[in-house]
Amino acid sequence: MRNISLPIVVACALTASAGAGAAPLHWPLPAGSTEQNGLPQTLKTHRITNAALPPLPDTGVHPDAQAGLARTYSGTPIDVLNYHYDTYPTGWNRSETDLTPATVASASFGKLSTLSVDGNVFAQPLIASGVTLADGSRHNVLIVATGHNSVYAYDAQNYAVLWHVSLGTPQASGDVGCGDVEPEYGISSTPVIVRNGSGGTIYVVSATEPAKMSFHTQLHALDLLTGKDTIAPREINPQAKLKSGGILHFDPQNQWNRTSLVYANNAVYVGVGSHCDNNSGSISGWLLRYDATTLKPAGAFNTIRSAAGYELASIWMSGYAPAINDAGDVLAITGNGNFSLQSGSEGYGESIIALSGDMKILRGTFTPSNWQDLNNSDSDFGSGGVMAIPVVAGQASPPLAIGAGKDGNAYVVNTAKPGGTALRGHKPVLTLPLATCFCAPAYYMTAAGGVLFYQTSNDAVRAYSVGVGATPALTQIAASTDQAGFGGSFPVVSTNGSTADTGIVWALERGSTMQLRAYRASTLGAPLFQANSGSWSNGSRGWLTPLVANGRVYAPAAGTVTVFGLTK
Repeated sequence: MRNISLPIVVACALTASAGAGAAPLHWPLPAGSTEQNGLPQTLKTHRITNAALPPLPDTGVHPDAQAGLARTYSGTPIDVLNYHYDTYPTGWNRSETDLTPATVASASFGKLSTLSVDGNVFAQPLIASGVTLADGSRHNVLIVATGHNSVYAYDAQNYAVLWHVSLGTPQASGDVGCGDVEPEYGISSTPVIVRNGSGGTIYVVSATEPAKMSFHTQLHALDLLTGKDTIAPREINPQAKLKSGGILHFDPQNQWNRTSLVYANNAVYVGVGSHCDNNSGSISGWLLRYDATTLKPAGAFNTIRSAAGYELASIWMSGYAPAINDAGDVLAITGNGNFSLQSGSEGYGESIIALSGDMKILRGTFTPSNWQDLNNSDSDFGSGGVMAIPVVAGQASPPLAIGAGKDGNAYVVNTAKPGGTALRGHKPVLTLPLATCFCAPAYYMTAAGGVLFYQTSNDAVRAYSVGVGATPALTQIAASTDQAGFGGSFPVVSTNGSTADTGIVWALERGSTMQLRAYRASTLGAPLFQANSGSWSNGSRGWLTPLVANGRVYAPAAGTVTVFGLTK
């Protein structure tokens, strides 16, 4: 969705020094809140609790589920080919005719089916509409990728399996040596689909262990019609010369691709992070570019440029995709690791990085002044994603973006000039204190302007109007009455174009039982709908996002994707 014009960047991290005696942080306070030690009192309480959400009473499938599965969508089916709908990525589906606040709050909306798959579903499901298979049958196709290295194609009306392929034996968690995800590491990022007429290509990264302690990470290009590789898979194994001497290598045992894939300019972008901060003295984060036609490497950026005792600077963002803004630049946030701008020993830990689309030019970085405190407390800036805010007509502010991290401050930065290091006096465009964030925002446009949604740890969903005048501003305009579990959520928004009062904010809330919640976008408040949406057993790695498309909602979980929709 590069056709909206709006440049803004925001990124989140809690300030380690916030507390008694800390300098005040100036921002628009929520109505009724007071500021103490620079933080709104209404938010401070949410930084203390860390309880998992209890499951809701399980009502099972809707009594009229079969009628719901037979019900056809009233609008024109859309494609959702990449994480969060577009390359910013805003999480905004602007073409949803059937799911409105009125219909979702009605008795006719509920659980229609549960699709059983062979592993954890970290990836957001995708959908390609109007696909014609070799036998001439035409389908809207739902794509689900799993941690067991399977890719499933379902008919998105009745959920018959059209094809199912395995991309190899997944890596055993015990062999990897990182128990953040159990029992295996396979496909952990959201694929990206490129359409070609009534077919297309699915680009997906798989982590495999074909023999004990033999680790591989490969980029596949699968035929949308059959699931078969269209060309030989590409081994992901970048290397680079360090400015301090020596060669930096990708480590397929200690590194993984959690960041969702994104496609632009006939290239696929892949972010690389680390497992449990393992091998922190020898590895780097990577942002990689591959030619979509050949899968040949077409550019790479390593976040460590010189040997350091503590390297890493991983790019994982809890599964969020790198952002591509209107200028075609690629944006990501790095986690804990070496930081230095000294020539010859550069390291880009705890930073927003902005790169040219061909990966050849580092446009700039933004690094919080307390980056060393973030490292010392394992408070990764890169635990959340960075979203480029679309540019709107008449915008006076520079292009901007927004992201989030464990530390809790949201930083809005100028994507053309990200600002350098705050420690050297460079300032972000705006700082918005939130709470611990394994999360990222969603955005949509209203008649009154852009609106941004955030949900951080143990906090409500909060809506902010986006001011893009000469002095940019984020002003809270609404909040939900309930809260997330630890870490927050990755919300998405659906609307029926610009039709008033059709907006819904959707979020998956993490717990041992996942929950799907829906809110009226204009006012938030109490959920219009909430229900259990599957189980999850991987603790802090349960940062999942729903797919809303063509009148139905898809909620990934451990071994399942739960389908919600209307019955009449």
